[in-house]
Amino acid sequence: MDAIAKDRRFRRRGTEIVEAAIVLPLLLMLVLGAIEYGWLFLNAQQITNAARHGARIAILPHDTAVAEATAAITTLLSNAGLADNSPDVTITPLTVDGHECVAVRIAVPTTGLAVVNAPGLIPIPATLGCTITMAKEGGS
Repeated sequence: MDAIAKDRRFRRRGTEIVEAAIVLPLLLMLVLGAIEYGWLFLNAQQITNAARHGARIAILPHDTAVAEATAAITTLLSNAGLADNSPDVTITPLTVDGHECVAVRIAVPTTGLAVVNAPGLIPIPATLGCTITMAKEGGS
């Protein structure tokens, strides 16, 4: 092999290393961002499921329905690992078009939920939350 071919191969290898140094951090940020947002979407879905389950209990016609709904929501959030973030759970009776309804609102701060914990690189909302409204059973 002559010296020119060796020089070309060495330059090509150097170019590949420079390209990898440019592309690798971008690819790594993309992958970590996908992981972080996937984790946030999972937590948001768990919050939605807890609110929906709590609303199903809160619409029952007996007097202890709100207390049972709050306990069920707290249990589901604890099982999901979200109770440590001091979630705000509000169950409000209301009237919609003349029908008795119940609105269940859950808001969970996202502090401590991050997997990657890169506050400047990946924008994360301050809270994850959900509001579910259902008509009460046996209502007019």
